[in-house]
Amino acid sequence: MILKSRVKMRWMVAPDPDYRVVEQISKEVNLPSLIVKILVNRGMTGAAEIEKFINPSMTDLCDPFLIPGMEAAVERTLQALRENETIMIYGDYDVDGITAASLMFLVLNKLGANVHYYLPNRLVEGYGLSEEGILEAEKKKASLIISVDTGITANREVEYAKEKFIDCVITDHHEPSESLPLAAAVVNPKIAGEHSVGRELSGVGVAFKFAQGLFRKLGQDESELEEHLDLVALGTSADVVPLVNENRVLTYFGINQILRSSKPGLKSLVFECDLMGKEITTSQIVFILAPRINAVGRLGGAEKAIKLLTTKDTAAASSIAKFLEIENQRRKSIDESTLEEALQQIEKTVDVENDKAIVLNSSGWHQGVIGIVASRLVERFYLPTVLIAVDKDEGKGSGRSIPGFHLHDALKSCEDLLLRYGGHKYAAGLSIAPENIQKFRERFKAIAADKLVPDDLVRKLQIDAELDLDDIDFEMVKMLERFAPFGPENMKPVFVTRNLEVVGQPQVVGKNHLRMRVRSGQKIFDVIGFGFGDFAEQLAMQGLDFDMAYVIEKNVHNGVTKIQLRVKDIRWS
Repeated sequence: MILKSRVKMRWMVAPDPDYRVVEQISKEVNLPSLIVKILVNRGMTGAAEIEKFINPSMTDLCDPFLIPGMEAAVERTLQALRENETIMIYGDYDVDGITAASLMFLVLNKLGANVHYYLPNRLVEGYGLSEEGILEAEKKKASLIISVDTGITANREVEYAKEKFIDCVITDHHEPSESLPLAAAVVNPKIAGEHSVGRELSGVGVAFKFAQGLFRKLGQDESELEEHLDLVALGTSADVVPLVNENRVLTYFGINQILRSSKPGLKSLVFECDLMGKEITTSQIVFILAPRINAVGRLGGAEKAIKLLTTKDTAAASSIAKFLEIENQRRKSIDESTLEEALQQIEKTVDVENDKAIVLNSSGWHQGVIGIVASRLVERFYLPTVLIAVDKDEGKGSGRSIPGFHLHDALKSCEDLLLRYGGHKYAAGLSIAPENIQKFRERFKAIAADKLVPDDLVRKLQIDAELDLDDIDFEMVKMLERFAPFGPENMKPVFVTRNLEVVGQPQVVGKNHLRMRVRSGQKIFDVIGFGFGDFAEQLAMQGLDFDMAYVIEKNVHNGVTKIQLRVKDIRWS
């Protein structure tokens, strides 16, 4: 089995900003200079911006009607409400699409709409609006389809719906193609260009803004929508969009809403995951809650997940939550075997030292898990990666990328070889005829070789500040927690301390994880390094000082709360 050494990181230590600016802002906002220094280095220019970041408010959200297409979408939906038309919400089978569809269903249901929902089956229909879904809308006598988290490239399907006398309102956040669907309305912040309002929103975020628009036009109390911020936090965190601006505000209040959610299904899921009464963060969402919601959509139909999030029946909610747990275990087993096969293929067919991209295919893979496996391969090899599951006359692919490579643009350069494609910079999906896979592999790798320079293939570790361990205390931890929720473009602050020494004997625990204690000056701290077990032997050598990049966390064990340092990287001093 191939075992590539840890991808080396380049430490990018943030420079010291003008100390006079830091001291002035520090006085104005009454925050320690270290905290202000980090925020200034992250692009915040003054006290007002920092105050808004530290104390987010729902009033910070933008006017929903600044998003392109919103006015027309709201008007067409209000017409459907007035005329008692049947509406179908058309979602997607991932967490973002499931939560977006759940939110729109609950909102329209509350407004008295005759509303149904539909999620495509990943294995049968694949991604996006499908003829099967439109035929289901016709069967339900729906005259309006509202898509959420999908539809921006569904030109042909929107025309097919028109032939069936069904209007479409498209709400999406994925990259648009050159021509938009000729729908009754198309709502997508990305239509307005690089600096548009709400450009970073997830699919469920766009759906929430749409709900705001409906409530505003109807003169309803928009604060009633806040009960659904739990769904917005789930979808936004799971979709790994930038947690800045509106996404951060929505997720900040949404996580609080998860803790007091009135939705029986979400309560049951939290209970099933043993999170009841515990602090919930974006990490808990991404690694614990989201995979269970995702599992059914990955392995087939996602309807059980949307039923979980919309049901008022506590018994049904409990039953579905248990089912999701079982499906997630099954999904994990398939993940592991697919990863194993992918690594074997890489060992035989990929030159990981010289190739700039990885494209793999197999007729034995489950198309529902290849996205997860692609993410793991990117984490391991730090190369843009596409995995294709081939089933008879069609291959379904899923790709993941790195910061220096725009995946959607690369697929656009290969569109003559593809049946369909869609997505964004870091994640995308595609369909391809099996006979075109080799040509696609060659062209995709050539594009990567042309676009990526050696520096792009070095993982960058952004370090916010150098610290002495003596500077770390619970007051600092409390201040750093105010940066939450954490995610892309708002990661946990990373620090570096030089010339550390190990206290006692380092241990390897679990699956190659490092546990030890370190000292510098008068302070000693516990350290955990996930995947850093290989360092234990060298760290055990007496007199060998090292530098460590880390994040600062709280660790609760047997009711005792301690400060713990979690390793991001280690270098020998």
